[in-house]
Amino acid sequence: MPIQVVAPSRRIFLKSATALSASAAWALHRGVALAAEPLDANFIALLSDTHIAANPGESVRGTNMSDNLNLVIAQIGKLPQRPANLLINGDCAYLKGLPGDYQTLSHCLQPLAALGIDVHLTMGNHDDRPKLYEVLTGQRPATSVVSNKHLSVVEGEFANWFLLDSLSQVNVVTGELGNEQLKWLDDALDAHTAKPAVVMVHHNPQFNAPESGKPWGGISDTATLFEVLDARPHVRAFIFGHTHTWRVTDRKHMKLINLPPVAYVFGAGEPNGWVSARLDQRGMRLQLHAFDAKHSKAEEIVEVMWQA
Repeated sequence: MPIQVVAPSRRIFLKSATALSASAAWALHRGVALAAEPLDANFIALLSDTHIAANPGESVRGTNMSDNLNLVIAQIGKLPQRPANLLINGDCAYLKGLPGDYQTLSHCLQPLAALGIDVHLTMGNHDDRPKLYEVLTGQRPATSVVSNKHLSVVEGEFANWFLLDSLSQVNVVTGELGNEQLKWLDDALDAHTAKPAVVMVHHNPQFNAPESGKPWGGISDTATLFEVLDARPHVRAFIFGHTHTWRVTDRKHMKLINLPPVAYVFGAGEPNGWVSARLDQRGMRLQLHAFDAKHSKAEEIVEVMWQA
């Protein structure tokens, strides 16, 4: 099966979006700096669970989701050196992946084009692929190597990123990769053994089946997925979202990294925010940027080493 390597795309605008100069002016109005500092190709911004609603004033659990995403983008825009890539790991939209949700998401993301930052999205259970492609036209792949899945390989200097699609049904909690995508991942990992691999997908791994009558809350084919990952020691990190929790655990030769939500948290005391990833020849340094600067985990650092 051919390997799909998707070139980064900056086409995050709506079909009717204004020119870049207008976007830049709007970005400045929003307080996003536009200094001419070069982008760092080995610096990646990791976001998850933005849950953007059509109404930018929509709040859930006391949290305005659009305001939170705008805050992340403003923080990134003010950095002395910015990431070349920004990844949103699923549940980009609020509940059902409506066109209006993606229109508001597009509006929030427009300053990134002025900053030159490439955007990559994965699909969560609250996303809808066709509706996302209608609005965020630059996210539509030129060819699809796995039917009804949005996936890619993003090659980097020190590691390759494998972005998977665990969306099974819109607004249904269960995630699934499916045999065709798992075969693609099997082949893709074997074709990219020269560098460490980072695998990213929205849903969390669920190693134990749910109680009888209850749905899978995570990836229903977790066991098959980890047969693929466990057999390949160059897979050094597995990154996911979905649970609205910031956690890092170890499994064999890899770190399991649960990204925090940009939107609301489920559990009291959990942080929300985003994570920066800086890669070099030794490994990847992750840092939590919690919205609550006084949170006990704010600025927490996690190291992923390329060699065991």
